[in-house]
Amino acid sequence: MTRGRAIGLGAVVCVIGGLVAAELLTAGGSTSSRPAPALPREVLAGSRADLASLRGKPALINFWASWCKPCKEEAPELKRFDNSLGNRATLVGVDTGGDDPDSAREFIADSGWRYPILRDSSQSVRTAYGMNGLPTTFVLDANGDIVRTLQGPQTAATLRQALAAAQ
Repeated sequence: MTRGRAIGLGAVVCVIGGLVAAELLTAGGSTSSRPAPALPREVLAGSRADLASLRGKPALINFWASWCKPCKEEAPELKRFDNSLGNRATLVGVDTGGDDPDSAREFIADSGWRYPILRDSSQSVRTAYGMNGLPTTFVLDANGDIVRTLQGPQTAATLRQALAAAQ
């Protein structure tokens, strides 16, 4: 192998290594910034939440469904995270399951969630956010821009990390 090819191969390995490291550091989350689409209007539990009411501090929008096994695994972590938030940010849940509202309300009660939970019965909001699966959490900065997307079940620790990046 010539010296030039060895240097080129080394550069390629460095680039690939950098990409792998970046993926590991973001825990599979996307970090592009874009304005958040409107939230659903139907309230399942808690108070009404819309983008205007969320401005001024970071927010996390968690999309879930009562039939989703990873969502069930994530539920206690969301409760733990919400209990630790104080006034630093707002957590909002969005049910995208399309099942009957009573099943969703039962899931909310069983999970012990006390934050605003909205319902996207038409799944149009889910589509507007560009979701690929459940659960998915979108992290918004104080201006209402999505600064991070977390796919799959999260822990209170990964949610705190994502929130720190939005502050």
